[in-house]
Amino acid sequence: MDPATAKILVSAALVASISLFSLVSIQAFIAQIAADLRAAKAVRVPVRAERPQPPQA
Repeated sequence: MDPATAKILVSAALVASISLFSLVSIQAFIAQIAADLRAAKAVRVPVRAERPQPPQA
């Protein structure tokens, strides 16, 4: 195998592995965002407004 062909094959393997890693990372990122949004909808915290207390002298 001549050096030019070897360089092309190594470059192609690197591009393929970087592309695969990026795809998996983006999918995991989107899945985490979706899980966080689902969790945020499920938890409702009631908010009760209270009158402010006057300063104690």
